This record gives sequence, structure tokens and C-alpha cells, in this order.
Amino acid sequence: MKPRTKLQIRVFELSTQLPSLNDGHKQWIYKNCLSHIGYRTKKKISCLDCGHSWPGQQKVKTIKCPNCLVKIEIKDSLKRKLDQYVVVASVDNLGGLQVNRFFEVRSYQNAGYIAKYLIREIVQQWFEPEGKLTIVARSDSFGNGSYSGDLEIRTNISNYWQSNKYDVYADKIIPNANPLPIYARNGFNSKIEKVRLYSFLQSLLNDGKLETLIKAGQYPLALAKLGDRSNTIYSHWDSIKICMRRNYLVKDAVSYLDYLELLRHYGKDLRSPKYVCPASFKKEHSRLVKKRARDQRIERIIRDQQEAEKRKLQAAQEQISYLEEKSPYFGLSFSEGPLIVKVLESVQEFIAEGDHHKHCVYTNRYYSKPDSLCFSAKVDGIPVETVEVSLTEMKVIQSRGLHNHASEYNQQIIAIIKKNMGQIRKRYQNLKKEAA
Repeated sequence: MKPRTKLQIRVFELSTQLPSLNDGHKQWIYKNCLSHIGYRTKKKISCLDCGHSWPGQQKVKTIKCPNCLVKIEIKDSLKRKLDQYVVVASVDNLGGLQVNRFFEVRSYQNAGYIAKYLIREIVQQWFEPEGKLTIVARSDSFGNGSYSGDLEIRTNISNYWQSNKYDVYADKIIPNANPLPIYARNGFNSKIEKVRLYSFLQSLLNDGKLETLIKAGQYPLALAKLGDRSNTIYSHWDSIKICMRRNYLVKDAVSYLDYLELLRHYGKDLRSPKYVCPASFKKEHSRLVKKRARDQRIERIIRDQQEAEKRKLQAAQEQISYLEEKSPYFGLSFSEGPLIVKVLESVQEFIAEGDHHKHCVYTNRYYSKPDSLCFSAKVDGIPVETVEVSLTEMKVIQSRGLHNHASEYNQQIIAIIKKNMGQIRKRYQNLKKEAA
């Protein structure tokens, strides 16, 4: 849209004074922001940067291309094409305003051809440290990073999943940044990466711990502080300060914070450099992870044993009620060849059926249903299905095997029950007469 306010008019005029990226910037982007890949087949290696192919070693993971001298990562693949996309930021100031510029970088690479690159400016953020944010950008109508149109003044309309759709995520920041002095004072430098730049700069003014981490070069921890690990960093701040005093750089913030949580779990001194700054972090982290996994297995076994004891005690109590209700049906058994269908005579048998077939005949307390009579169908002594019969309707409600699926004997089992339904009805009627 056209600039309307005095600030928008001023920003748009300043925007026209911004220089384009020079060749040095572009070469830095191509070298440091994109992956350098070589595809390897059985016969040759193809460099996707310069298109050169040559017979190469079949075991190496990286190699220097003999043509362009770029160190490339080798991937075994029959593919020939590779497209890459990154967003790179440039940090500058102009007219007393902080300006963050964002460029989308695309590479189109094909084995046997020189790579083609496209760099296009998509967003400019103009603001004072405590002032209003003014956006000059291409249109991002859907907020999904698909930019089109010209660089114009844009209105930042927030929605339910993001408050600023033009707060762009930058994979890298071009070196030799020139921010406003207040940001330089608070530790900003271009080594920070994979960050939403506007949010980062605003946080840098108000978050003392973030400023401290940046100045100490603890960039992974700084990113964790900006992300979803802010509370964890706050709770382990004393340990992190020990790292900074001893110049112990954390390379993997997520693993390191998990490591501190493990130390806390095992009651270790979180203010001791011995634990907080291990000489071999990967080794210590792996050791504690394995120990915790082993302890969790033991805890799970103990918990399962306790649950089993609890279940036995509960089964003994429930057995009394089951005997009172269903004992008149005990002894019912129907057979046909190797197939035997027998009424379940104890709660423990319900447990065994549920465990064997992995279904819910015990957990859903079928033994306590007054209208249900349950049978176990076995072939050569091996359980194949559990059968539920309705005592009021005198019909088979369900007959289920492993994981609630029907077995190959399903129809035969149901036929046996139907054939002998008269015996079940007779006992049901006798029970009703006695109750009367």
C-alpha cells in the first residue's frame, strides 16, 4: 500500500537508499548458507556446485572437488537434482532507525551442470528500540512465507497462530552487521543464527540473561532461552554461570539441559565444575541416560509387580461376588473334537483370558455384569477365544480372540454355544425359581 503516515513516508524514502547485496555478500551466502553436496553412484561422484564428475572413492563421506576445490558432502543417491532454500538476514541502521533486511536464497542444482542461484529481498523491518515497527515487504497474504509482489509498506495483521507474520526466521546473518549502538552494547553480533531477528533484538533489550549468554558466546543456550527452554535455563542459571566463568562452551543446549536435569535427579552438586563442566560431555551424558533408562526399567518392573499383587488381592475380593452370582453355571462345558468351550469359574481365569488374548474381558469387569456369562474356548488346551453370552436374551453377544479378532474357530465356537444354549437356559430358569 502507499505510505500514509509521516513515519511510513520517511521509511519508504530511506528504503530506496538501501544498497543491493554486493558480490562479496553473495559469495559468502553461497559458501556458508547452502549445503555443498555431491551425489555418488557406483561409477562416479558428481559435484552439484560446479557440475564436474569423476571416478571417486566409494567410502569417503566428504571430499574436495578437483574442479572447484569446494569440500562437498557425499551422498549415495541415484538422484540428479537438488533444490535448496534458506533465508539470510542483513542487519544495518539508517536515519537513526534499525533496519533488518531478509533475502530468500534459492539454489537449483543438477548433476553435470553449474548450479544456478536466485537471491531476492522479501522483507525489511524498520524500527527504533522502543518504537513502532514499520514493514516494507512483498506480500505474504497467507502468512506461510510465500512472498509475491513488490516491496511496499505492509500492514502486519496478526492471527491466532502468530502475532507478527513479518517477524521472519533467519537461517544466517551476513557478517559485519551494523546495528544501532544500543544493540551492539547489549551484545548483538552476526554469529547468532536460526532466529526470528526482530523478536531476538527486542528480547535483547529486556532480558539480562539472554544478553549475558550472547556476550559469553553461549549461542545454543541463547537460542534455547528464546525458545521453549527459558524456564529450564532459569532454574539452572547457577550451573550455567559456572560454565561461563570457566569458558566451557555448550554446543548442544537441549542435551546439556537434559544432562543437568539428570544430575539433579541423582542428587549431584549442580554448582560443582566436576559435574557441570565434564571433560567429555557426550560420554557423561550417555552414561547418565543409560543409567536412567536402566533405573526406569527396574521401576517399571517393581510397579508391575505391585500392580500384579494389587490385582490378585482385588481378584480375591471380587471372587466372592462372582461365586454368589455365577456358581450355578459352573461345570458347564461343551466339546466337539479338540475344541472345548467351558464357563469361566473364577476372576483369576478372567485375568488369564485377558492377558492371553490382549483384550478387555478383565479390565472392563465382565465378571461383574449380571446379564453376562463368559466362556473360554480352547483347542488342544490352548485358548483361542473368549465368549460372552447374554443370560436374558440367550444369545452370543461376542466371541473374540487375540487383539479382539476372530480366530479360525469362530463360527464353530458360536455353533457349539447355540447348540447347547438349552443347558444354559435350564440353569438360568432353575436359578430364577429358587430366587422366587
